Amino acid sequence: MPDELPPTPESPEPTAGWSREQAGRLRLGLIVALVALLPLSWLLARLIWLPFYFGLFFFLVAGLLVGAVAFRVARAARPAPGRMVIRGAILVSILVAASSVCWEHRHIASNAGTGGKFPNARNAAVAAGRSPREVAARATEAFNAQLDAQYAPGGTIGYVRWAALGGPIVLTVNGDDEKIVNDHQGIAWIVRTLFAVALMTAGLWSSLESLRCPAPVSNILAPGADYEDAE
Repeated sequence: MPDELPPTPESPEPTAGWSREQAGRLRLGLIVALVALLPLSWLLARLIWLPFYFGLFFFLVAGLLVGAVAFRVARAARPAPGRMVIRGAILVSILVAASSVCWEHRHIASNAGTGGKFPNARNAAVAAGRSPREVAARATEAFNAQLDAQYAPGGTIGYVRWAALGGPIVLTVNGDDEKIVNDHQGIAWIVRTLFAVALMTAGLWSSLESLRCPAPVSNILAPGADYEDAE
């Protein structure tokens, strides 16, 4: 039987001979990326509110930086199937984006009564000798209660429904009413969140795609190697 030919440039995907050990190294690299990115999701949940959606840029940067670390862990997996690498990058990005949305919900809820909201309730609390922080805490409780009531099942899922559907939530604290709105709401929130996933996936893929190559890729010539002088 003729010897099996190596993959051609037109079909670089390895189709056979990928061992369990190599698959395990790729999984380990992706797990490292996930573990490193999950704590960063707290920061990303705040940076995403920067003006003109500039915060989305940091999802790309996070993917690039953490992907470089994951590559060092997973390099023994080469040559890895590209489809496995991209699927892993997408899965990690979705999980990190979901964590970021959870932190986003907590951030919006905890700030429902800050920034000068409920001035009458705050004045009444101070006049009664109570801390104005009590008003902020009640606003957070009222916000989550409205999510439970209007956007079942409430919690983070309710927050996602509210952000995706748009519209204000009216809160009442000690007889004082305030409208709570999401600066990114409706289609803008959906597109923004999907872009965050896409940019993080792009960053991870840029750092991990070299795992498809059987040998390390380098643009440095070995001593004595020939080179082409392109004019």
